[in-house]
Amino acid sequence: MELTARGEDYLKTIYKLLKERKVVRVKDLSVIMKVRAPTVVGALGSLKSRGYVQQEPYGYLTLTEEGNAVAARLAEKEVSIRDFLREVLGLEEEEAESNACAMEHYVSPVCLERFLAFIRFVDLCEWGRPRWLEQFRLFVETGETRPCTCTQRVEGCEGPKKENRK
Repeated sequence: MELTARGEDYLKTIYKLLKERKVVRVKDLSVIMKVRAPTVVGALGSLKSRGYVQQEPYGYLTLTEEGNAVAARLAEKEVSIRDFLREVLGLEEEEAESNACAMEHYVSPVCLERFLAFIRFVDLCEWGRPRWLEQFRLFVETGETRPCTCTQRVEGCEGPKKENRK
């Protein structure tokens, strides 16, 4: 049985907090997740039963080796999606962050790998940022397009169409 989206959020939050503070308590999760302590305790029960989290009685939370590996993959997925949203689609940091957090639970491994491959492809372009990506940003900001400036037009390419597309 897979983790729920909320379970993934708890696991990832514990992982991030352990990177920052080295100590995580139920109270810390309660504040960050904006829920009451009993809600956190309930969510932790599921994570403990899966072998992802350990807790001293009324004490600190730690991730098991498996829990740490799962959480690291979840955090990497979120960062990859956030980078795509920010770098390719041009979203502001906060907007990209909140959308990445929502999307990460539903993106398949294949889709995530395509996101990553696309970002690597754009970053590795030997001529710098592709013109079409800059044209996309202009279109998003102004709604305007510029005439096609392709140096090698594919047969039948007549430049941008003026008709509205849905």
